[in-house]
Amino acid sequence: MPFITRFSTAPQESGLPKAFPSPFSGTPHAIAKQAAVQLQTWLTSQSAWQHDFDSVDGGKMFGVLVIRDNHDQIGFVSAFSGMLAGQWQLPGFVPPVFDQLQRQAFLPAGETELANYAMQIQALQNKTKYHQLHAQLKQLSQLRDADIQTLKQQHKSRKARRSERRVLANAEPTNEQDKLLRRLSFESQQDKRELKQVNAQWQVRLDVLLAQLDEIEIQITVLKKSRAKLSNRLHQQVFATYALSNKRGEQKSIAHFFEDGNPPSGAGDCAAPKLIHFACQHDLTPLALAEFWWGAAPKQGVRHHGHYYPACRSKCLPILPFMLTGLEVQAAPVLGDNFHDHKAPATVYEDDDLVVVNKPSGLLSVPGKEVQDSVLTRLQQRYPDATGPLLVHRLDMSTSGLLLVAKNSATHKALQYQFEQRSVEKRYIAMLSKRLPEHQHRGTIELPLRVDLDDRPRQLVCFSHGKSATTHWQVITRQQSTTRLYFYPVTGRTHQLRMHASHKDGLDAAIIGDELYGVAADRLQLHAERLRFTQPNTGERIEVNSPAPF
Repeated sequence: MPFITRFSTAPQESGLPKAFPSPFSGTPHAIAKQAAVQLQTWLTSQSAWQHDFDSVDGGKMFGVLVIRDNHDQIGFVSAFSGMLAGQWQLPGFVPPVFDQLQRQAFLPAGETELANYAMQIQALQNKTKYHQLHAQLKQLSQLRDADIQTLKQQHKSRKARRSERRVLANAEPTNEQDKLLRRLSFESQQDKRELKQVNAQWQVRLDVLLAQLDEIEIQITVLKKSRAKLSNRLHQQVFATYALSNKRGEQKSIAHFFEDGNPPSGAGDCAAPKLIHFACQHDLTPLALAEFWWGAAPKQGVRHHGHYYPACRSKCLPILPFMLTGLEVQAAPVLGDNFHDHKAPATVYEDDDLVVVNKPSGLLSVPGKEVQDSVLTRLQQRYPDATGPLLVHRLDMSTSGLLLVAKNSATHKALQYQFEQRSVEKRYIAMLSKRLPEHQHRGTIELPLRVDLDDRPRQLVCFSHGKSATTHWQVITRQQSTTRLYFYPVTGRTHQLRMHASHKDGLDAAIIGDELYGVAADRLQLHAERLRFTQPNTGERIEVNSPAPF
């Protein structure tokens, strides 16, 4: 079969996995890595097609699936996520999951129709009259506002004079006083009627322009609604072309696996489903999978050239269990499920109101969806009489170090206020996976962050929708291939230090052991080593330290 690549060095049967390794593990089986290296070598020398992997957003995720064919021969098949070099299919790679002929029957015409809608909308928005009406409306609104403001100032002056006259009226005879007060009340009502009348006159003039503008905007709205309706219909038709297969010969539409039948854009186009679908369609037995990034990092996220990554969770997690049905599959790793030190976390400081504990790496701060064991659940057992939420802040499961705990609700609220006001000083120690240049001693990173909706819990740098995130840093020492430094986070976003370290616009050096943004190791070498805060009930400034265990 032309899609199957044979290993340059034939693998031994003893080197094959007994069960299919979970595609959601970040560490592929050795045989899958061997296949990936062989594909990488080919990528550096092939000339059948051209793609600039080093350009902005030129990087691409590739995958290899080690298979056993129906002649009991071992090989592997290869795929890329999405499109490559402007194509859905290239020589040597398996085809996409969707039926290309079926899609070709409706998609080009639909895309042309969508483009026509866009052109019509753009033409209306670019009309000279449309821009003139907007400019006239803005100018008239400014004149109206200025006129109304002038009139209100006049009314304010009149009101002040009426107040003076009311005071003087107290010296007049009762009859004269009543007449004067009625006259002043009438003048006040006149001012209100005048303001209402002037507002109405201006609104008449504005309505003339608004009516003309509405004629155009109604046309734009109708076109946009028609475009959205067509886009949604095409979206449904596109995903109807994805019929996913498994080893048992079962097939299901990809829409079946997503709420409301609306898969996220790109679902089914990742390398993993392409490879498994192809194997099931051609009676090949999947043995092991590996996915790796090749080329420049994307603008928003963190991907490193040649590094291995697990299958994404938003697009692949709903569909891969079905696609792997019929195979013996190793269980997916469960974060936080392998921590057995029942004495943790150790107490570093304690008084009547609060506790500071030293969280070890590998223990969750709070219970997760699949694992209940955490710092919080252990503290609840340790302090059964405590009131309130206990934990004032959190650390990532992989991060070790100091956590601040309140024994009562009032203290918790006061300490949280200190975090909100950024009066709590935090210092972390980290070991980076490369040596920073000699001229880099200290600095500040400001990269806004948001969750990667396609691959939680990973984060993205996003200047449009991200939350501001600021980190100061300072080099401690440099080694031949690593750097030890301090982090001083100003904000406390999820994965902030890990992203600011690893992102190309940050330090471009992942923290050692970072399984999400770098390379997995025994542990993440990031430790919250110092906390400074004010004891809410005594006003004392407290500093607590915990040496880094690496």
